[in-house]
Amino acid sequence: MAESRRVELPEYGVSFLLSTLGFQSGAVWAERLEPIGLDPRQAAMLLQVAAAEGQPQLALARALKIPPSRVVALVDDLELRRLLRRRGSPTDRRVRTLHLTSRGWAMVRQLTEISKAHEEWVSLGLVSSEREQLLALLRKAAAGRGLSDTVHSGLGGGNRQSAVIPSR
Repeated sequence: MAESRRVELPEYGVSFLLSTLGFQSGAVWAERLEPIGLDPRQAAMLLQVAAAEGQPQLALARALKIPPSRVVALVDDLELRRLLRRRGSPTDRRVRTLHLTSRGWAMVRQLTEISKAHEEWVSLGLVSSEREQLLALLRKAAAGRGLSDTVHSGLGGGNRQSAVIPSR
């Protein structure tokens, strides 16, 4: 009877290791942001504005996959902190474009340094060529799932993103 209870247990493979590394990386990233007074969404927003300054708020919401109503609240907070500012579009008075202030650019410089340190920490134990190989493989895997390699899929809110699990 004990024989019938035996099952082949799953291997702790790629999904497990990506999940556990990602969980730890996310937690450490949030800790690294605390001293500069940002959370991961705020950091992502500032970096996105820096990469595409002058874009409308709606474009930012789409790029970050954050509901527009949440973007308004995040922008309000970052504007209150004088890290970014809204400007009216010269072509459409209904559209507000986003621009970093000098304080915002200083914060982006800090984020760049924090990001570099975090990348080194995550890549600890890999030589440069291994890191590049891993990065290429992860980009390929992300593209296979239709995920961006520049915007975190967890920014949109909630703990889970709905996923389509392919049938065999």
